[in-house]
Amino acid sequence: MRAKGLFFGKIIGLAVLVAIATPMISFADGNASGEHLVRIYDRGEEKTIITNALTVRQALRAAKITIDEKIDAVEPNIDMELTGAKYQVNIFRARPITIVDGNKRLKVTTAEQTPALIAKAAGLTLYREDKTHFTNSDDLLVNGVGLVMKIERSKQRTITEEVDVNFEIEQIKDDSQPIGFKSVKQLGEKGVRKVTYRVEVENEREISRKEVASEITKQPKKQIEIIGTKPKNPLTKSKGAQIFTDSKGVAHRETYYDLPMNIVIKACGSGGTYTVRADGAKVDKDGYILVAANYGNYPRCSVVETSMGPGKVYDTGGFAAKHPHGFDLATDWTNGDGR
Repeated sequence: MRAKGLFFGKIIGLAVLVAIATPMISFADGNASGEHLVRIYDRGEEKTIITNALTVRQALRAAKITIDEKIDAVEPNIDMELTGAKYQVNIFRARPITIVDGNKRLKVTTAEQTPALIAKAAGLTLYREDKTHFTNSDDLLVNGVGLVMKIERSKQRTITEEVDVNFEIEQIKDDSQPIGFKSVKQLGEKGVRKVTYRVEVENEREISRKEVASEITKQPKKQIEIIGTKPKNPLTKSKGAQIFTDSKGVAHRETYYDLPMNIVIKACGSGGTYTVRADGAKVDKDGYILVAANYGNYPRCSVVETSMGPGKVYDTGGFAAKHPHGFDLATDWTNGDGR
């Protein structure tokens, strides 16, 4: 009889073991039934449920656990959908914390777990060199119930800031559009540079800072502009000469000449080359018309306004004495040889 009792006892024990193990095997193999195994950790206690809940919120409701969403924190997000077989949910309950920062004493109720985030919840910034100490409140009148976080500020701190990086502006000259015309072909965007400083602090006041690292985290995007260069009333070969009044109200007698510019082009560091524009004006590599003028009023390499567009003074001549504000524009109108 005793042997028979032991036999049936083993059968019952095996049946219980199978009953416990079967759900765990099913969760290991898959989640065809739509059920989820959810382990919930709250205030140091663990609670495990099997549920058909669709979200973390529904799982907490099924476990009869309530939270205050305004101050408590749940990981993962309370509205996250449950699609897998197993989940672990952590609940961080808000608790009162007194923060002592020098002469400041602040009270905050927060679920945050790290010193930096606790300080942030109180509107404070905690730097990496600062130290914190946690103690239980031993003065209910001063600190109330809860934890006390004391901050020891370092005299040196590392600060990282983001600053704007200005974008480059490229201008493309369009001689089919009048002077004064401008169109943005590509809008520029500022970049971002992350700068790290070592800051010296005294009595919570910054007394010096030194840049120790810099990194561009976002490259600026160049702005491309189209600007018109077509004069409204330009000098032409048929005119031969004319009076041009610039934007400052100065009148210039304009004439043209056609001579090789191989020597004078070297005067302003333009690489010793020039080209002939479609309208016959000789221009340097930057697009400035080669101009002869009175050096006393318009020094060599100075930029001037002409009726044919921006010019640069490369040369002078006998006319400059009689016409001190006159401009002689270099063109290919006489020889027509492209030089």
